[in-house]
Amino acid sequence: MAQARAPAMQPSPSPFSRLYSAAKLLRYRWFGRAPSAAEWEERVRRVVQETVATALPWIPEEGAVLLDVGANIGIFTEEILRARPRTRAYLFEPVRAHFERCCERFAGMENVTVEPFALGDKAQHTRIWKPKHNPGGNVIEFEIVARRRSFMDFRPEEIECRVFDEYARERGITRVDFIKTDTEGYDSRVLRGMLGFLAACAKRPPILAELLREDIHPEYASQLALLEELYALGYTRVDLAGMQDVQDFLFLPQGARPGA
Repeated sequence: MAQARAPAMQPSPSPFSRLYSAAKLLRYRWFGRAPSAAEWEERVRRVVQETVATALPWIPEEGAVLLDVGANIGIFTEEILRARPRTRAYLFEPVRAHFERCCERFAGMENVTVEPFALGDKAQHTRIWKPKHNPGGNVIEFEIVARRRSFMDFRPEEIECRVFDEYARERGITRVDFIKTDTEGYDSRVLRGMLGFLAACAKRPPILAELLREDIHPEYASQLALLEELYALGYTRVDLAGMQDVQDFLFLPQGARPGA
C-alpha cells in the first residue's frame, strides 16, 4: 500500500520578499493596464485555435450539441460554428461583461443559448474574482485567489452558480456530443454537477477540461476524485505525469472514434 505523502513545508517569506511582493502589487495596481476589448478578442482568438483543433474531430458535422462552460467572450463556440454550423450550442458565462459580449456575438442565432451563470456542484450565489490584467483568468475557487493576492489585483463580482444536472432536466436536454470546460480551477466542480446527466447518457460525450497541477490547485485531491468518477463511467484514463501548471486534457469514452 502506498504511503500518504506529507505536505511539503513552505518556508516563511523573508521581510525583504514580503516588501518586494507589496511593491510589485502596488505597481501593478497603479500602472498595470487591462487589455482593451479589441486587444482581448485578438488574443483569445489566437490562443483558442489549439483548443478548437483538439475539439473539432470529436464534434459530429450534423446536429451536434455542444456545452461551452466558462465561455468568456464566445470565441471558442464561434470558431466551432464556422466549421460545424448546424451545432446546437449552450454557453455558460457568469461575468456580466463577457456574457453581454456573447449575447451580441450570437444575436439572432436560434441554435445558440447563452446563460449568465456559472456551473458547479451546487446551486449558490457566490463571487468570481477578476484579475485586472487577464479578462480570461476569472476565478471562483477563493483559495486560488488567496494564494495570488500578494502580487495580483482581483476585483470581485457577485454571480449565480447552478448545477447542470438540474439545468438539463429543466431544459429537456438528454444528449450532449461535446463538453468544453475552462473555469480556472473549478472544472472538477463543474463536472461533478454533470455526473448524473453523464451516467444517464446512452452515449458519453468527449470532455475537454482544464486541470491544475498539484502544487497549483488547493483542491487537487478533489480533482483526482472527480477523475476517478469519470473513469468509473467508462472514460479512458489520461496520463497526468509531467503536466503543466494549467493544462487541457481530452477525456474520451472507451471506444470513441472521431466524427462518430
